[in-house]
Amino acid sequence: MQGFAILPGLRFMWKEQEFLIRKSLDHNEIEVTNLSYNLVEVYSVNELIEAWNDERLIIKRDFIVKEAEVIQHDVEMFSEDDRNIIKKRFRILEPVLLGIVKPKDYESYINTLSDDLRPFVSSVSTLYRWKRRWDETHDKRSLLPRNDLKGSKTFKIPKEIQNIIERFLIKYDKEGLDVSNRRIHNEMKVEVQELNATRPEEGKLTPCGKATTNRVIQHLRKTYIKDRARHGTVQANLNKYGSTAEVYVERPLQRVEIDSTPLDLFVVDTLNSKKERFNLIHAVDKATGYGLGYELWLGEPNAKAIKQCLLHAMLPKTHIRSLYPRLQHDWTAFGKPEVIVVDNAKVHDAADLEEFFGLIGIEVQFCPVKAGHHKGTVERMFRTMNEKMFHSIPGTSFSDPKMRSLYDSTGKACLTLKALHEIIHLTMVDIIANDYSSSRGGTPAFLWEQGLKDCRVHRTLPMKKKDLIMLLSTGLEYRKITNKGIELAGQFFQSTALMQLSDQIKRKKKDKSVRLRFNPSDMRTIYVFDEENDQYIEANPVRNSLRKKNIDENHPVHMAQLRYHCHRKNKEYNEFDTTHLVYAYQHVEAIVQNSRSEIAQLEKLPDDQRAVEHYKHLSSIQLLHKAQIAPDQLESLEFKGEISPATEGQSRKSTRRRKVNSKLDDTSSKSFSKTAGIEVISETSELPLLLFDDDLDDDWEVTIRES
Repeated sequence: MQGFAILPGLRFMWKEQEFLIRKSLDHNEIEVTNLSYNLVEVYSVNELIEAWNDERLIIKRDFIVKEAEVIQHDVEMFSEDDRNIIKKRFRILEPVLLGIVKPKDYESYINTLSDDLRPFVSSVSTLYRWKRRWDETHDKRSLLPRNDLKGSKTFKIPKEIQNIIERFLIKYDKEGLDVSNRRIHNEMKVEVQELNATRPEEGKLTPCGKATTNRVIQHLRKTYIKDRARHGTVQANLNKYGSTAEVYVERPLQRVEIDSTPLDLFVVDTLNSKKERFNLIHAVDKATGYGLGYELWLGEPNAKAIKQCLLHAMLPKTHIRSLYPRLQHDWTAFGKPEVIVVDNAKVHDAADLEEFFGLIGIEVQFCPVKAGHHKGTVERMFRTMNEKMFHSIPGTSFSDPKMRSLYDSTGKACLTLKALHEIIHLTMVDIIANDYSSSRGGTPAFLWEQGLKDCRVHRTLPMKKKDLIMLLSTGLEYRKITNKGIELAGQFFQSTALMQLSDQIKRKKKDKSVRLRFNPSDMRTIYVFDEENDQYIEANPVRNSLRKKNIDENHPVHMAQLRYHCHRKNKEYNEFDTTHLVYAYQHVEAIVQNSRSEIAQLEKLPDDQRAVEHYKHLSSIQLLHKAQIAPDQLESLEFKGEISPATEGQSRKSTRRRKVNSKLDDTSSKSFSKTAGIEVISETSELPLLLFDDDLDDDWEVTIRES
C-alpha cells in the first residue's frame, strides 16, 4: 500500500506552509524546517498525526512518479483479467525484489521465463518500471496497466482533416445546434475536394470514412460549448462540474425562496367559459420546506406578483379554516423573512425591488439566469404539487407534451377559480405541509413549529396591518370623491374621514383625483391618501352593498368578485331591450312637432279666437290635474261648450251625484283611475257614480265603451 512514515526527509504541507523533517528527537518529538519562513521548529509526532487524520496535513513527496500512483482502490471491481495481470507480473518481479536476479542478469532472466509469463514483459525497461512502482508503493495494485497515462488519442488520418472536422463541430456547438455526424462528414468531404483542387497530386488529401468521422467527432466534441450556447453559462457549469455546494440554513424564515411557474391546469372562467392557465407564484421556507404563501397571476409574473405573494406569506392566515371548512389543519406560517431568493429574470429584476425590500430589512438575492438549482426547495415544491395533485385533475396540461399526447386538456377543464384556490390550500396545507418527508425527518409543519421553538425565532409583524398592506399591496388607482364616496370596480367605498377629506378638497377648490392603495386579494378596506395630513385614511364598502351582491363580507373579498358583478350589471344594461325607448322618443318628437305647428296656427288667429283656444288649453290641463278615479269603460271626454274667463274664475259649487245612463247594466265594482275633470266613486252598486262640476256638466259629453 502506498504510504509514508514520519522520518527525516519527509516533506508536508500544514497550516498553508511547507515543512521538512530534519531529525527525530526524544519524547516523541521531531525537528522540522519551516521552508516558507526558513525557521526551525519542534512539533510532537502526535500533533502531526492528528492533523493528518483531520486531513489538514498533506504529504508531499517530489520523487513519487505518477506511474506509481494507485488509482483503483476497490478490489471488488477488479476483473479476472486484472487479477491475472497482477498475479503474473508479481511472479515475474518477485525474484528481482528478493535479490535473486541482479540487474546485469535482467535480460537473460526475461529470455528464460516460461511460456505463460513471457508475454507479460516486453523488455528490460518494463522490468525497471515495475520495480520502481513497487519501491514507491509496496502495493501490487500499482502493477496494473494505466490507461490514463497513454496521452491524447491519435487517429490514422491527416491532422488537417481532424482540424476540419473540429472546426465544423465548434461552429455548430457554439450556436447550440444539433447537426448530424453525416452532415459534418459530407461537409468535410466537400472542403477536402476544394483543397485538393489547388494542390499537386502528391499533396492531395484522402477523406476519411463515416465510421472514422464518427469516432473523431465523439473524441473531439466539447459538450460544454454546446451547453453554454443552449442553456447558459450557469447550467453549463452545473453540467460540467456538478453542484459543488449546498445552501445551509439553521432556522425558519432565515431564507425564503420565491419562484413562479405556469400551472399545469386549465381553469374555466365563470363569466365567459374561457379556458385560462394561471401562473403560480409560491414562497417556501428553505429550512423546513413549509409553504409560506402563494399568488395566482394571470399573465406574465412581474415584481408586483412577488410583492403580492410576499404579502400573503407575511400575513397571518387565521381565516382559512372558516373560509375552507374541508381543511384539516391550520396554516400557521407568517412572519418577515431575513432573505428572499428570486430569479434574475427580467420580470423579477425590477429596478426598485431590492431597494424596496431593503427598506423593511429584507435582503434580496438574485439567482443567476437559468440557475433553478440555486433555489431547489421551491423548484421541488412545484414538482411535488404537480405529481401529488394537479396531474390527477381533469383539465391538466401535464408537464411534458409527450405525457399529454392526445389528452384534451381544455376540453376536459372543469375547475373554477374559486375551486382552484380551495384545492391549492388543501394541497399546500394538508397534503404537503402535513405529510411526512423522509429527507427532512418529519412533516414541514412540525419542523416549522419545532424550529421556531428551538431557535427562538420571534416572528415580527408591523404595528398595524395597514402599514404592511401599504408597503406590499399592488393595487394603485386614482379616483375622485363624490357624495356617494369612491367608486372602484363598480363598488362604492365610504367613511366619515373620506367625506371630511372631500369637504376639505371642495373648500380649497381642488378638483383632482386622490391616490388609492388596496390589496386586490381583500377589498374590504381601501386606503385613500390625504395630502394635507400626509397619511392614508380608510374607506369601506357602503353598508349592505356587498350583501346585495351575495358576497360574504366576513371573508376576504377579491377584486375579481367586484369586477364580475360590475361586468354583469354592465352586461345586463347593454343587453336590455330598449326598443320601447326609441318609440317613446319618437312620440315626444311628434308631440313637439305638433306643438310647433299649433303655435304657428295660433299666431295667425285674432286675439278673441286665440283667447278661446288659450282657455281650452288651460281647462284641459286643469281637468287633467284634478281628475279622480274613472271607470275602465270611460273612453273619452269631449268638450262641447265654451268656457269664458268669468266662468273659469268662479268658485266651485257643491257637486251632485248623477247616474250615467249607459251600457253598464251588468258592471260589477272595479278599480278606477283619475280622468280629466270627472271623479268616479267606486261603490258596490251596479252602476258607477260620476261626480261632475255643475258649471261644466252640460259642456262635456261622456262616451262609454263596451267592456
